[in-house]
Amino acid sequence: MTASRTPELAAAVHTHEFRAMGSRAYIVVHGGTTEMLARAVDRVRDLEAWWSRFQVDSDVTRANQAAGRPVVVHADTLAVVARAMEAWRQTNGRFDITTLPALISHGYTHSAVNCEPAPLITGTRVGTSALIGVDYLASTITVPARSAIDLGGIGKGFAADIVAEDLIEAGALGALVNIGGDLVVLGRPSDDESWYLGIEDPRDPSSHIARLRLDCGAIATSGTTIRRWVRPDGSHAHHLIDPCRAQPSDSGIVTATVIAADAATAEVYATALTLMAGIDGVALLAAVQLAGIAVDDSGAVFTTSTLKDFLV
Repeated sequence: MTASRTPELAAAVHTHEFRAMGSRAYIVVHGGTTEMLARAVDRVRDLEAWWSRFQVDSDVTRANQAAGRPVVVHADTLAVVARAMEAWRQTNGRFDITTLPALISHGYTHSAVNCEPAPLITGTRVGTSALIGVDYLASTITVPARSAIDLGGIGKGFAADIVAEDLIEAGALGALVNIGGDLVVLGRPSDDESWYLGIEDPRDPSSHIARLRLDCGAIATSGTTIRRWVRPDGSHAHHLIDPCRAQPSDSGIVTATVIAADAATAEVYATALTLMAGIDGVALLAAVQLAGIAVDDSGAVFTTSTLKDFLV
């Protein structure tokens, strides 16, 4: 049951911008209260504390350091790991949370927020998602021996979905949650029936490559333009690891954006697209009936035919 709203409450808009999960995050609550907004921010903080590989006592760190043995974790951690395993199957292994050992070996060893080093792991195996154990009765996950997981990508999308749903269930008229480019909108804004969103052009960050209208749903953007670094040998690397080669992707895709019903799904397929040639990525989206757009390093733009349904 939705609580009745005075005109003032229905028109109220509360916004908070902050850093979370190594990224810029912001939450917008329409037709709600400042207390709802504060609880939403706290919820993101809790999820980050459980899922971050940069926190020594997180569920993920404890599971990585105990690789090969089950570790008791929070229910939300069970859920996101199970969703990641499903994503591995849906993308034929392109989306894989066990690429962390390769990511570290290529130099992503410190937090993007505070430059603190990640807790030590001893994993060396990549591509072991099929071997992850999830035991709902015992509330445990088991990272395969000599492996390690990183929920950085899907964690942002899954968290955005959870928080947006919490806000609507709490009585908000509409909610927008964006964590590092994984964005979900539910309900409706106070002054319109739809949400209007822009996709940044990687060739000119001051402009948009497309403007979208969503009634509800999610978009996620993945790319190689932000988390980049120079390795000791002078070569460049980025955080999108091809699990087949345990190397940063060399597909040529600079950014990929996907529209889906939820942010976790959008994130999964946006990541998969960055590992593929543009034309193949569009074909993958068409096969699973999702819309999206990708830009490669030559400036070529690839879109699904269904993207037009969302363009303003």
